[in-house]
Amino acid sequence: MIALKAALKLTLLLLWIGFWYLPVWVAKKWGKIRWRDAMVRLCYIGILRIIGVRLKVTGQIGKMRPLLLVTNHLSYLDICLLGAAAPVKFAPKSEIAKWPVIGSICRMCNAIFIDRRPEKIKEMTALVRSALGRGELICLFPEGTTGDGLHMLPFKSGFFSLAEEKIDGHDLTVQPAAIIYTRIRRLPIDTTQWPLIAWYGDMHLFPHLWQLLKIGSIDAELAFLAPVTSAEYGDRKQMANYCQQAIGESGKK
Repeated sequence: MIALKAALKLTLLLLWIGFWYLPVWVAKKWGKIRWRDAMVRLCYIGILRIIGVRLKVTGQIGKMRPLLLVTNHLSYLDICLLGAAAPVKFAPKSEIAKWPVIGSICRMCNAIFIDRRPEKIKEMTALVRSALGRGELICLFPEGTTGDGLHMLPFKSGFFSLAEEKIDGHDLTVQPAAIIYTRIRRLPIDTTQWPLIAWYGDMHLFPHLWQLLKIGSIDAELAFLAPVTSAEYGDRKQMANYCQQAIGESGKK
């Protein structure tokens, strides 16, 4: 019965994503950005409901622009949580563009695929700077990869380098946000269950997704925390430390 329910969820996921792909592509082609963003957000909301994720959002996205959102990172589910809560644009590593399903979702929401080779850093930074200058809300995961759910990885200060310069003459505001998974089947998550949600190390995508679809309901929280600027926290290392501490403390509450 559990496997049958998981198979049904997987089928619904593929149909749901496929249903939205063409309308979103057309909206993007015609330059209807608000339409595209609204449809992508509905797609994310539907994905969470199919999987069985109940999302609680606290705080608000800052209204100032340019704005860079930074969060902790545990799973591919993080993308859906953030996308369901705000019209956010992601900047995943370039390899993700080739991944089945997830790569399609990223392309659908007009993600900026980042080539992390040293010779490409300036080019990639310019792409993110340009998007921020257009008023787009960009989200980065400064851990650089997903964690195991038990320990947050150190934030890499290089992700905060844009906060040390002006974006079209304006200071860049950085807003930390905490992603917190709290319950499975309405019971608190214990240490043995984190590998069912957190996707890290050498885990393969589809076997992990299959197990995720089998575990039942998941409760998650997304907390938008106080935004800051480099004028308040000095250089990028201090800002990275502040964001990591703020996210870590939020996750313990």
